[in-house]
Amino acid sequence: MWTIAICDDNERDCDNLEELLEVYCREKNVAMESELFYDGSLLYEKMSLGKRYDLIFLDILMEGMDGIRVGEEIRGKLDNEDVEIVYMSYEVRNAEAVMENRPMKFLRKPFHRKRVFQIADYARKLGFRREQQFSFQKKKVFYQVPYEDILYFQSVGRKVEIHMVRENKEFYGKLSEILARGLPEQFVQIHQSYIVNTDFIVEFTRDWVCLKGEKGYFTISRTYRRAAMLRLKPLIMAEFVR
Repeated sequence: MWTIAICDDNERDCDNLEELLEVYCREKNVAMESELFYDGSLLYEKMSLGKRYDLIFLDILMEGMDGIRVGEEIRGKLDNEDVEIVYMSYEVRNAEAVMENRPMKFLRKPFHRKRVFQIADYARKLGFRREQQFSFQKKKVFYQVPYEDILYFQSVGRKVEIHMVRENKEFYGKLSEILARGLPEQFVQIHQSYIVNTDFIVEFTRDWVCLKGEKGYFTISRTYRRAAMLRLKPLIMAEFVR
């Protein structure tokens, strides 16, 4: 589901943009969920309560909490670098302040179908690329690593170690937070300390898995055994080690 927020104190502009996006999604066969906000503070409040969007269309000039301030709060207080922001206006003002919030694009009013469709195409392209990579932050620096290079995630104290084909990385976090964000279907948790990439499994039993290029075995704990086996058995049933 592609989740989109449109925030503009001009209700007609909100409706017009939503209609164009609905047409786009029908033509592209994309499932969309959209929400309209006529006040920047209402959008920020909902996001501060945990609501996540893939894409936000944000009017720059609004009464009360304007688009620049909303963007600052999203990137700053909420520390959200995942959502793509498209700023909207009849003219560009405060360009430097706008760019500080790292918008994806700028959409000039009045809206034109061709431009809206171009932006939607680009947003979906970025979203697809992001889905193929795991992103994390360490000391205010953002990193992205391809999922296909990750052998497993390991919880070590307050940190998560990412074990990859050629190198390892670490950051402060929890496995539960990674799972809550969503992982590709090839990843399965087998232990409170391990989430493994089934693409690298070379053999397994109901008690352990062995990963390509790794020494030793990774225990499948009783808590995760049932769910893990439902995911593992279909992979290599013909070679299942009994």
